Amino acid sequence: RNVVPPNMLGELRHAYEILVDRQKTIWARNRKPGDPPGGGWETSRQPRLHLHYEPNLVDEQTAIVVDFWIRGNPQDISSQLMGVPDAGFTEMMFMCSPVRDHGPAHWHRDLNPLLTAPLVGYVGDLRENRSPMYVQWNITLYDDKVLWVVPASHCRLNTDEEDLALKADLRRPLPNSMPVELGAGDGVVYNPMLLHWGSRYTSHQKRRTLLFSYRSFGRMLPYPIDTFLSEDVCRLLDGGQRDLLDRSLDLYRQEYVRIEVLF
Repeated sequence: RNVVPPNMLGELRHAYEILVDRQKTIWARNRKPGDPPGGGWETSRQPRLHLHYEPNLVDEQTAIVVDFWIRGNPQDISSQLMGVPDAGFTEMMFMCSPVRDHGPAHWHRDLNPLLTAPLVGYVGDLRENRSPMYVQWNITLYDDKVLWVVPASHCRLNTDEEDLALKADLRRPLPNSMPVELGAGDGVVYNPMLLHWGSRYTSHQKRRTLLFSYRSFGRMLPYPIDTFLSEDVCRLLDGGQRDLLDRSLDLYRQEYVRIEVLF
């Protein structure tokens, strides 16, 4: 609760609305033939800003969003959960409510076995290492009940009951699932292997939800591994923020050297 300090909530809301307006302009400019005038803003079930690498979005006026990602409560808590001095930075995204109702998404885990590893490999690795190497956050600027989860499902494969339910309908509550009820400024942190669901993407309730992710270095490769920030973001960093980012980038480079030597 209150992972966003109450005295910061209004300022974050203001900064993110500026970013949404800028992204709307980009979507409208890049719309495809046949798309409505707003492009992705009007067609997406979950309009999403990719702030960590999208150029021409973040500037001095909206620098608070970078400060909160790099030096706020989520980074500190993520470091504690992963048992590392400083969690590294992977993604800083922002999810919005759609222009029109799209209904529920489908149940999923945030990994791609074709690009990374089978789920059984991740589960075995988690059991052996005991702490996650990658965590992600949903942090809400307004009340939000969209996310549902199956608690502890990141520690195991699907049950037979879950597989039968998913085969019947990917867009209905699973056995033993529950909504994550977040108030404005609250956050939920979870392992991306967790079974989770966007229960409804509706235009009737304003949704402004931060999606942050962090990783650790050294013991194994997390999912995903990328560490990348746009030059626009890097230019905004003060000395302390830059030190944190530079440490992550140095560890990232060392990791690639180890991979190269291994192969």
